[in-house]
Amino acid sequence: MTERKIWRDGEFIDWQDATVHVLAQSLQRGSLAFDYISVHEARRGIAIFRLRDHIERLATTCRIVGLPLGYTVGELVDGCAETVRRNPGAKSVKISALMPSVEAELIPENPHVAVFIAAYDSDRDFPSPNAELRRRRRQAVSLKIEREKSGRREDIIPPHAKVAANYTAAMTAKWRARNEGYDDIVLLDEHGNLTEGPTANLFLVGADGNLATPPASKVLLGITRDSIIALAPAVGRQCVERDIAVDELGSAAEVFLSGTSAGVWPVVSIDGNQVRDGRIGPATSQLRDKYRAVVLGAEPAFEHWLHYV
Repeated sequence: MTERKIWRDGEFIDWQDATVHVLAQSLQRGSLAFDYISVHEARRGIAIFRLRDHIERLATTCRIVGLPLGYTVGELVDGCAETVRRNPGAKSVKISALMPSVEAELIPENPHVAVFIAAYDSDRDFPSPNAELRRRRRQAVSLKIEREKSGRREDIIPPHAKVAANYTAAMTAKWRARNEGYDDIVLLDEHGNLTEGPTANLFLVGADGNLATPPASKVLLGITRDSIIALAPAVGRQCVERDIAVDELGSAAEVFLSGTSAGVWPVVSIDGNQVRDGRIGPATSQLRDKYRAVVLGAEPAFEHWLHYV
């Protein structure tokens, strides 16, 4: 059993005590809002990447869903930093805002929103018999175009909301794709255009070496996505946000995903067809190296993205 501590409403409790009832409103109704943040051993010390941006996104999710978050962004930033300090070796932070009260109806009578902050190392704290496969998937990804389940719909819950209920369809589709031998999926919108993966944003690289990514209105506003858009000019490339048809994947020079867990994640095959003969392209490599340098504090122009603890 891990000895890590979890921040719960301003107090630290043991890992095994961070529980809610099986009939808790958020567990039964999917109303849990969350965010996931990376921690790095940077040159000047332990740093959380773009911490305030992640917490602001959590606050936005709570506003969209209607969860009455009782903490300021600053208070939660401080809570995350202290949680990382209390948990040496942590590589990730997950912050969750949820209604823990036991409720019989859809609308809770007790609207208190509890906040839990966990800092951990997924490899150490969640050991897996498939550890080697997990490691390989972090290096490159085989992608499937998901044509049965569509992307998040704005008329139900906007894609900008990082709330538990928003991930159910994608989970089902990705589970099926994993059983078919793929690593991940990319979802389509209601018009058949590309959107994003379940937990990662999509980028294409054209023959001119410049980037395209689906528009912000169609996807979760990924913090890593925003970072790649900002970093592209720093490596001599441009990025446009636009609708992207599925058939553009076949003519793309390179394809990659971006996300908190993997940073820049090269795509080496799509629907069983290799991208660049299965090789990682120069733009993807360049942006992956640039991103890694940024999170390690080796790029002074972007060091303001690091929150040292």
